[in-house]
This record gives sequence, C-alpha cells and structure tokens, in this order.
Amino acid sequence: MKTFNVKAPGYIYKINPYVPGKPIEEVEREKGIKNIVKLASNENPLGPSPEALKAIKSQLKNLNRYPDGSGFYLKQELVGFFGRSTGQKSPHTALTADNFILGNGSNELIDIAVRTFCEKDENIVSPFPSFVAYYLAGEQLGLKLKISRLKDYTIDLDDMHKLADGKTKVIFISNPNNPTGTFFQNDKIINFIKKVKDNILIIVDEAYIEYTGKSLIEDMSVADFPNVLILRTFSKVYGLAGLRAGYGIGHKDLISLMDRVREPFNVNSLSLVAAAAALRNADYLAKVITANETEKNYLYCEFKKTGLEFVETGANFILVKLKGRKAAETSGELLNAGVIVRPMDRFGYDDMVRITIGTHKENIKLIKALSGLI
Repeated sequence: MKTFNVKAPGYIYKINPYVPGKPIEEVEREKGIKNIVKLASNENPLGPSPEALKAIKSQLKNLNRYPDGSGFYLKQELVGFFGRSTGQKSPHTALTADNFILGNGSNELIDIAVRTFCEKDENIVSPFPSFVAYYLAGEQLGLKLKISRLKDYTIDLDDMHKLADGKTKVIFISNPNNPTGTFFQNDKIINFIKKVKDNILIIVDEAYIEYTGKSLIEDMSVADFPNVLILRTFSKVYGLAGLRAGYGIGHKDLISLMDRVREPFNVNSLSLVAAAAALRNADYLAKVITANETEKNYLYCEFKKTGLEFVETGANFILVKLKGRKAAETSGELLNAGVIVRPMDRFGYDDMVRITIGTHKENIKLIKALSGLI
C-alpha cells in the first residue's frame, strides 16, 4: 500500500476541525438509551412552521431541476419582510434584492466574505469564545487571528478596536454572542463601527437576533455603512437547521464582490422555498419566540433553586456554571441520563456547559438529571 504524499500548506495542519454535536440517533445507538433529549446545538425544539413544510412538499416533484441560482423569489421575500417589519420611515426600507446574498447557512457566508476580501498578509479580529466558524475561515487561508477575550462573558468592543491595525481586514461581532448569550443594543455597535476605519469589513452575526427583538439593520442604512455585513440565518428561530439557509445584508458593491466568489446553486431548492414560506409566517415566529422566553424563565428559576450560576441570555441557550464540576465529566453523566448538552472546556470554561432551551418536557428532564448530579 502506497503512502499518501500530497502535501497541504503548513497552516492546514494546524487547524482543529469543528466538532459537531452528535445526532440523537447515534447517541441512542451507542448508549442503548431511548428518548434522548438533545440540548446541545441551539436548535429550535418546535421545528419548522407548517407553511415551510408545505412549501418543501410542493417542491419535491421538481428535484430533478437545479435551484434558482440567484434566489430571486427568496430575495423578494426578504425585501418585503424588512419593509413590513419596520415601516416606510426606517432608513433600511430602501433595501433591494442587490443588498442580499444567500448562503448555505450563514456559515458559508462567513467563509465567502473572508475569501473575497482577505489577502495572505492580512489579519482577522475576533472575540473568544465565540462562533468557531470565524476562526476556521481565517485558519483555512493561513491568516493571522487577533483574538479578543470576553470581559464578564461579553465581547469587549474597546479591546477589539485596539487590536485592529493596518493589516486588519475583517472584524467579527456575534450579537447575541455564542456561547455566552450576551448582546449589545444597536447604538453601541453603531458607535463601534464609526470608530473603525472604513476599509475594514465589519461582520455582525445576528444568528439569534430574533430572540432579542431588533436587528442592526433597523437602526442603520447600508448606504451610510458600506463596510458592514449583517448575517442572518434560518437555522435557529425558523427551525430549518437541516436545510442550511442563511443570508447577508450589505451595500450592493459589497454584495456584488461576494457574489463573484459564491458557488453557483449554493442554496438548494427546498431551502429556498422553505425559507420564503417561513418569512411569511409571522404568527409561528411569534409562537417560537414566546415559547423560548417562557422556558428560559422556567430554567432560570430552576437553576436558582439548585444553586447553579448562569449567564442571562438573549438567545435560545444558557451558559451554566457547574459548582466547580468539570464540564466534560458532567456532560458525560448527563448523557448517561439521556440529556445531551455542550461542554464548554474547549472554549476556556472548564466548569460550564451550554444548554439549549428546549420544550417544557425536555427542560423538566434536564432539571431532573442535573438535580441528581449537583
């Protein structure tokens, strides 16, 4: 048998691959446990809206055809969605289809943005801990990463500004931040943007923004801030994580350059129709947000009863401190009890886990399992 001798660039060998949470089916098979509750990946426990499911079913007969490569109809839905949600006087009502780019989840758009704008000798500024896709996007190109540590579980905008230098091309801000759930009001982010040189791309990742209520695009115009890219996803509040659909909002010249790097047909036809239908279903969106808020408050109360410290969140997950217990060990014990959570030791929090807010039934099972350990 011959040895594999095709060498990759040196920086590729330094990358730590992303480690996803295991599917429920795999864990049930490994552990021999049924009815496992997965609270590890920040998924919407209520699932997609009925209208999205209907749209998917109606599209199945057309799977022999390539998807709409421009995403024309979904972009039109997005234009209408943002127009309806803010009223005619808002500065962003001038958004057109040219201000949107679609991606295979917002993850792909992170990668596209970095590949579009960064050169080898430039750097990226990112908070830590935050979404690992920011680091991977830079590492895959051999770029230097300038890491800003969180302050009281919150992104330190002043430190981020200090880290930016003449070689900085991209700054990432996750709002709310994953895995801590902390977030800023829009005025603080806008003030930060104003301090940064306009030749630096600022990417504001709003994967969980629906849970806090107000997007940055509601308080700023892309015409006034052409170096800002806002990322959104259908994976979280809309419950379409399995279809991988996301979008970016930005100045038309910014979007145009990214579109040159975007792969053709990068969003599949089921994702396109499901996302468009989900945008139209405001009642279901409100139902998901209300359920999350109700269950978040339930978990807050139960954590307090158990004496567990936690970080108040603006998302659909909670960062929980384990009274000095090791995160990896505790998550393993919870797994044996049929509950999957995300240990945070890889993010520098050795005694913390991130817990997705589930249904009431799932949350009851979580609390029972935690109470038996702590």
